[in-house]
Amino acid sequence: MSSHLRSLRFRITASFVAMIAAFSLVNFLPAQMVQQQIISSKQSEMLNAAGTLAAALEGYSELTADNAYTVVTVLEVARDRRVLVTNKSGLVIYDSSKLSPTTGRLALFPDLITALRNRDVFRCAYNSIAFESRAAVPIMRGGAPLGAVYLYDYDTENAAFLQQMRSNLLYLSIGASALGLLFVAFVLLRFSSRLGVLVRGVSSIGNGEYDSKIELKGEDELSAIAHEFNDLTDRLGALEKTRRQFVSDASHELKTPLASIKLLSDSIIQTPDIRPEDVREFLTDINDEIERLTRITESLLALTRHEVKPNARAERCDVAAVVRKCADILRGSAAQCGVMVHLDLPGEFFVLASTDSLHQIVFNLLENAIKYNRKGGEVFVSLSYDDDLTLLSVRDTGIGIPPNHLPHIFKRFYRVDKARSRETGGTGLGLSIVSEFVDSMGGRLEVDSQYGVGSEFRVYFVTLREEVGS
Repeated sequence: MSSHLRSLRFRITASFVAMIAAFSLVNFLPAQMVQQQIISSKQSEMLNAAGTLAAALEGYSELTADNAYTVVTVLEVARDRRVLVTNKSGLVIYDSSKLSPTTGRLALFPDLITALRNRDVFRCAYNSIAFESRAAVPIMRGGAPLGAVYLYDYDTENAAFLQQMRSNLLYLSIGASALGLLFVAFVLLRFSSRLGVLVRGVSSIGNGEYDSKIELKGEDELSAIAHEFNDLTDRLGALEKTRRQFVSDASHELKTPLASIKLLSDSIIQTPDIRPEDVREFLTDINDEIERLTRITESLLALTRHEVKPNARAERCDVAAVVRKCADILRGSAAQCGVMVHLDLPGEFFVLASTDSLHQIVFNLLENAIKYNRKGGEVFVSLSYDDDLTLLSVRDTGIGIPPNHLPHIFKRFYRVDKARSRETGGTGLGLSIVSEFVDSMGGRLEVDSQYGVGSEFRVYFVTLREEVGS
């Protein structure tokens, strides 16, 4: 589990790193946009200024230093910029620079050469100190170049502004990232701690500690998981308690006939000169106990198979046919007990169920109605429709069930009258089988009983739709 936690930490950390990268990129883009905006503004401004000077110089019959000085001074479009005016040969006839004038020299700059070929030129380079911009446009007359105007700009003010902006964004990014890192670290540590509580709780279940509870305050997803986990442990604890009780009861039920068989067999072995009729009597008793063991084992196997595959082989079944088959099987038992079985089965009643499960339900109800009846008693089995349900009713005129026992009769190995159950060969599992099988089929089981008068068990099955409409 620790590897999963490490993996989770890695994923969260990686997500945070990606967030920082994205945050840095978002903060880097504004500076780039401002830089491009400054360059675009300079391009437009310097080309317009150079074009204005060139247009004014085109009106003179010849290009002279005086004419160039007059135009530059009057128009004032190149303030704070160096201005060069050349003739068509590239000879500088005017230079506004006082520090290193180039008047009378050839200015064979690539930008000027391009301008003399009748093309406007603009270039701008930026470093952390300044924007260094150059613009050149031709002076035209009659479609032929007379010369060129060249502007040079060295802007430290906008460069300082941009550099300050970059620094501010960098500090902001670092500060925000640091705060984000602290926040994520806090959340991650808290999450890991709470997740560790969940892991320890799950581990405790693996050790069989079903009383273990997870205490997590809050309204987040982990708190919801902890709440569901606590509900699960409660159910698992109840299930484990039921399992242990079942194992204990099953062991006790299996131990009793085994002890009887052991006692009877020891009596045969340890009694010298035992009479044949006594041996036969003991063997008959041993056979009865073996049959009882068989019934208990078969009932346990039925419950186990049902728990593993509760809805195995569900198919279209006729309840009436199953009732008739069970009644035929139990006819001898009913005759032996002096009980009359009456069937009221008007037609076919189809449900979707496992044939084996349906047989277990009907057989156990009918067998109990016969076993726990009176000499000369009666059993009434009927089938009918109740809205979209099929109702199976098994009513007897037997001994009935005391009211205080009714809430418990569907528990495994529960017996109302233990002495009578052992006398009739009951296992205490029949009604448990009925209840669990009915639940798995989506049905409903009801019982009414009056002690000393008799009982009625009613099973409601979901009828197949085509049968309801017919």
